[in-house]
Amino acid sequence: MHRVMVIFQRFEVNRAVFFNVLTQGWSALGGIVTMLVITRRLTAVEQGFYYTFSSALTLQVLVELALPTVIIQVASHEWALLKRDSNGRIFGDSRSLSRLASLIRFALKWYAVCGLLVIVGLSSGGYIFFSARLQPHIAWKWPWVALCTVAGLGLAMSPIFSVIEGCNQVASIYTFRFVQVVLNSLAVITGLVLGMGLYSLPLAALIRCMSGLVFVAWKHRNFVRQILTVRIKERINWRTEVWIFQWRLGVSCVYYFVLYLFTPIVFYYQGPKVAGEMGMTLLMVSVVELLSSAWFNTRMPHLGILIARRQYEQLDRLFRKLFFISLGVAIISSLGVLGVIYWLRAQHFPLGERLLPLLPTVLLFLQRIVFITISTMAFYLRAHKQEPLVFVLLVAALLTAISIWVFGPRYGPTGVSGGFLAVTFLWTLPATYYVFKRCRAIWHTHASNVAIHSDAIAIHEV
Repeated sequence: MHRVMVIFQRFEVNRAVFFNVLTQGWSALGGIVTMLVITRRLTAVEQGFYYTFSSALTLQVLVELALPTVIIQVASHEWALLKRDSNGRIFGDSRSLSRLASLIRFALKWYAVCGLLVIVGLSSGGYIFFSARLQPHIAWKWPWVALCTVAGLGLAMSPIFSVIEGCNQVASIYTFRFVQVVLNSLAVITGLVLGMGLYSLPLAALIRCMSGLVFVAWKHRNFVRQILTVRIKERINWRTEVWIFQWRLGVSCVYYFVLYLFTPIVFYYQGPKVAGEMGMTLLMVSVVELLSSAWFNTRMPHLGILIARRQYEQLDRLFRKLFFISLGVAIISSLGVLGVIYWLRAQHFPLGERLLPLLPTVLLFLQRIVFITISTMAFYLRAHKQEPLVFVLLVAALLTAISIWVFGPRYGPTGVSGGFLAVTFLWTLPATYYVFKRCRAIWHTHASNVAIHSDAIAIHEV
């Protein structure tokens, strides 16, 4: 046991990372079982609707405007002067507590509007989009409306989870997310086996929403009640402290918005069958990304706390270690998943026939490995409550969109994935590294000079 703990410490595996990795492992296992059930219970056309539903639903990031990441970063900086007792009550600096309370109350109002936009706007837009591809024998209309409705209701309560995570309760959050992903996959599989078809997706969304309510009421009731009822004496200035960061990060999300268009665009030009292959393959690729980013996702609040305390040497030391761990996990897991896909196709298993051919699949995995490097640098920069990658990601989004529209209709999934890899490798990676290196040098040098100047004033006053 002692040797196991030493290995865990060497590879920065704490409870949050452990459960995050466990969550992605279950997602991979549950995803494989789900794919097997889909090949048995859904036709190739229904599979296309299934995965296009999932991709289209992620467009809710457009109404969120990156607020979850902003909440986590801002809350972590306030939490640097706060603590939590065994009963979940918060104590410490009253000013930070007041500012934290103002953050979540504004965020709840914002997300109430976001939830309504998802219910009305996304369901209407999706209805128009899917109607363009007439499939009279597929009952997709009411499942889509039900999915958007439940997703909108669940979205309204998401800022609570972001604040809890930002207050360095990452172990609790990621333990819950493991339970949630287990319930989600079981709900989808059960729904498919029982013949619910596309209704399996809104069923799973409902289970996720209900489990979130139970989690907050059971584990963080006192914490949430105190934040929602404490008297606010000082507020976070949303315009100068949050919005200036949020709008930049929100604009950067245009890049991720383009990524979610892959399956819908293939659906439109190549039909539901090929879209189903793209969606199923992207699901396997996303497991690699989520698994390799587990180390950074769970450290976001801790990085923010180190920055708030100006412990930059410790920050950089931790970043370098996490960077190489994440990159190594991405490479190893990509090779493993590619090996499984190759074997499935070589043996002519039904599941292998529902995936993309090997060439576009390899291109997607190569892009994701390069993108992990970009993501780690973005994590580091955003932990400073800054988003200097706006221009880089906007240009990347534009170039990716152009490559999709030019090569997608002509070369299908191979054109889409090849163009995506070229843009990532030739533009996004070198441009991100340049911004990362420059901002890190400027921010830390400036902060150190300010600290020295403040110390000199204090000594002079004494």
